[in-house]
Amino acid sequence: MKYLLLFFLLFLPLIGDESKSPFIDKEDGQLDVSDWLASKYGFLPVPIIITGPTFGLGGGLNFMFLHDKFAGKKSAEDRYIPPSISGVAAAATENGTQFGAAYHLGFWKEDTIRTTTFVGRPNANLDFYPNILGKEYEITMNLEGWAFYQELKFRIKNSNFLIGANYLYMDISSKPKDFPVPLPPELQTITDKSAALAAVFEYDSRDSIFTPTEGIYAKAVVASYNEAFGGNYNFLNYRLKAFEFIPLTPKVNLGLRLEAQHVDGSAPYYFYPSVDIRGIASARYQGQSTAIGEVELKWEFINRWSGLGFLGTGKAFGKDKINKKTSFADAEFRTSGGVGFRYTIAKKFGMQAGVDVAHGPEESAVYITVGSAWNAFF
Repeated sequence: MKYLLLFFLLFLPLIGDESKSPFIDKEDGQLDVSDWLASKYGFLPVPIIITGPTFGLGGGLNFMFLHDKFAGKKSAEDRYIPPSISGVAAAATENGTQFGAAYHLGFWKEDTIRTTTFVGRPNANLDFYPNILGKEYEITMNLEGWAFYQELKFRIKNSNFLIGANYLYMDISSKPKDFPVPLPPELQTITDKSAALAAVFEYDSRDSIFTPTEGIYAKAVVASYNEAFGGNYNFLNYRLKAFEFIPLTPKVNLGLRLEAQHVDGSAPYYFYPSVDIRGIASARYQGQSTAIGEVELKWEFINRWSGLGFLGTGKAFGKDKINKKTSFADAEFRTSGGVGFRYTIAKKFGMQAGVDVAHGPEESAVYITVGSAWNAFF
């Protein structure tokens, strides 16, 4: 449900009589879309807003179909069961990037089974920074093709643990859009097929899937890319992420984030992990391994309104995309921080929306954030 903020702002003038409006909370008289969301069922168009330094400004439309009301259901154990969602989406940005996708998020049998299905066609222009003959260059690469993703997870009894597997297939054509120097083979025009089968382990005790204030989310993935699964490459990819949300007081909340990723084997350059923090463009700092830590402190200073500050740092080390080696000790910390605000737009669902301004090593960036700024899906 990301990027709902623009939708609310666009239709705010149509609210009308506040006493009868589904967009006004009856308790405090403030803008709130909980009742409107709780009643939604069927087709729901949601604007997509793209900001940040990776692709530049852009937008599109996510046309969703809710298979049940957004309010969801309650399981026999009083656990919230989100509605299953199907949809198609398309967007474009100022640097020429375009993408289209169809997807389905499924919650089955009292949320004891979860599925994610995705088919997409990216046409992305992404900047990479290889070190060639001792000098770093900025090279824009165009990645175009098809991707398919399928994940299946099972809840272990009535616990917060889930276990499962996923499959990824990508058929991507990669070519440089500009090249100031002769490029190594890894960055020349190639067509790749990559396919992986992965084991997934997940733990989720968050009090909200949108903007958590308490609980832990952790996910570990071990993916094997192999020719036997339909690709051209053989390598392993290990991913680990953990978020913890700690209420220090009723008005102050602390968020902690740790992530690590490692590629072992011969992988295409765009599979190498990067330092992914607000204020740093994706793929700006890549390596065979990455380690990231981030802290976020949020304070609700007025009813529904919160201010926050965040600081993150990370390292990319090991072999990079053209086999230059850097040890963890020698790799530089890449640090970014910033401030932002949040407004509780849907109190019943614990959903907040707002804006972050981040400053990284090279540039500053603005992000429109709905829900958590930390990705818990992949």
